[in-house]
Amino acid sequence: MGTLFSALDIGRAGLQVAQVQLDITGHNIANVNKIGFSRQRVELITRMPNYTPYGAIGRGPGVAGIERLREGFLDFVYRQSVQGFGNASIRARYFARIEDIFQEPGSTGFGTRLDAFFDALNDFSTHVEDIPVRVALLSEAQALAAGLKQAAERLKTLRTNANEEVRNLVPEANSLMSRIADLNGRIREAELSGQSANDLRDDRDVLIDELAQIINITYREREDGQIDIMVGSDMVVNGDKYREMRAVATPAIDPGRPDLLEVRFVDTDDLVTITDGELFGALNIRDSVLVSVDNRLDELARTLIHAVNRIHSSGNGLSAVGVPMTSTYPVNSAATALTLAGLPFTVQDGSFEIYVYDSAGNIVDSVTVPVLASGNPALQTDLAAIESAINGLTGMSALVGPDGRLTITPDAGYSFTFANDTSGALAALGLNSFFTGFDAETIDVNQLLLDHPEYVTSAYSTDPLDTGDNSAALDLAALRNALLLGGDTQTFSAYYQATVVQVGVDTRANDQTLTVERSFVEDFDRRRLEVSGVNLDEEVTFLIQFQRAFEASARVITVADRMLETLLNVAL
Repeated sequence: MGTLFSALDIGRAGLQVAQVQLDITGHNIANVNKIGFSRQRVELITRMPNYTPYGAIGRGPGVAGIERLREGFLDFVYRQSVQGFGNASIRARYFARIEDIFQEPGSTGFGTRLDAFFDALNDFSTHVEDIPVRVALLSEAQALAAGLKQAAERLKTLRTNANEEVRNLVPEANSLMSRIADLNGRIREAELSGQSANDLRDDRDVLIDELAQIINITYREREDGQIDIMVGSDMVVNGDKYREMRAVATPAIDPGRPDLLEVRFVDTDDLVTITDGELFGALNIRDSVLVSVDNRLDELARTLIHAVNRIHSSGNGLSAVGVPMTSTYPVNSAATALTLAGLPFTVQDGSFEIYVYDSAGNIVDSVTVPVLASGNPALQTDLAAIESAINGLTGMSALVGPDGRLTITPDAGYSFTFANDTSGALAALGLNSFFTGFDAETIDVNQLLLDHPEYVTSAYSTDPLDTGDNSAALDLAALRNALLLGGDTQTFSAYYQATVVQVGVDTRANDQTLTVERSFVEDFDRRRLEVSGVNLDEEVTFLIQFQRAFEASARVITVADRMLETLLNVAL
């Protein structure tokens, strides 16, 4: 049956419960600004009652445990969404930088320089005898080449930056996995000993959130409270152990960039299957997006170089060339067929002509050099054959240097020109070329022309006195409307504009994806906070409630004590 001492015990139990509730409420309030903190509540039970003939008399409350208010499903969908957000956020940053490279639309963009170059060619075609016009053309060509080289260099820098993102994200992911594994062990020890690990679980959840933003993960919780994490089908956190990743340079990604990194496991050297998150975004930007844009710039530059040089190499300027001329592109062997000699441009069956002039401008010798570029490679034309043909001319000498380049030198009082190249050999070798280089990074204007603007090709005529012939200059100007790109469907300007438009479309598409992913992340995070976040108004209300409960339990003890004192005084 109930006694005054049982009343004291009930009051004591109430005090203990109220004290724990006050402590937990204070803990919640103190951690209101801690990222990832989940509010906690005290779970109560009714203690075993005292059974009497007239019924069960309760013995007050007891503490069953301290519950962490957390919704696992919301954590799961948040972490799935944050992977896409991490990917899109990295891509958005780089797309913005790519757009900055092109500076379109604008007066300083490459499109403006391309138009200015063709305008200069058009002006040149009508004023071929004016040296200032030739100088202006060369200046615009230099500006065009500088624009392409600058864009290529900036894309290369962006690719290097993305590579560094990979280098930095891998150790960050390793650190997170290491700390998660450590917390796994501590949570297991605490909970197996009957202790609460709520705060440790909060810390682990924050780390898992951060890891999910970096790399695609899936996870599962064990019965002992530990969480196993996988990337693809590979376990990366197994209880209190984790698998370290490393970023290793390999030329397999791009032979021209041996510094590019791939991600492998340290223990097995297997490639990590990366499909989402910031790490995937950096890899995708580096190996796909930037490569695609760079390839389009290279294709534009390569086609421009070849198209201009095919025309320029077959003609002559205001005077024949009276100084040594060296080919731009080396061969790997003078005895190897031109088609197999490592030249950047193709050679086809055909021929080209060389004319030699004396000081009075009279033709003293000429030769038609046949070029065979099909059939048995052993029978095809090589650079040694071209060297031999030139050495057979009056007043001329040719020599293939150790670097694989052909140098043609006229004797004193002699000069020479090329004509009627149907093989493309001159443009492939870079003889009498307007541009040098073979892509956006290497394009430049031939230094020989910068030193001698009079050598800029304007005519096909082999008569050096026919300085007014503008037939070649007209062909150069006509390249503006030539359909040489996009499968012979686009002009240079159209191809460039299509490149810029595609960058813009991709940027907007990614921005839309980023907006959607951000909304998902923010929505799921808001829902998580509704469940686990600390509401100060609510906690203060609970604080007052528990304070009153504490005071009431103390009042029960006071009343029971007075009754006990009265009873003792009666007995005395």
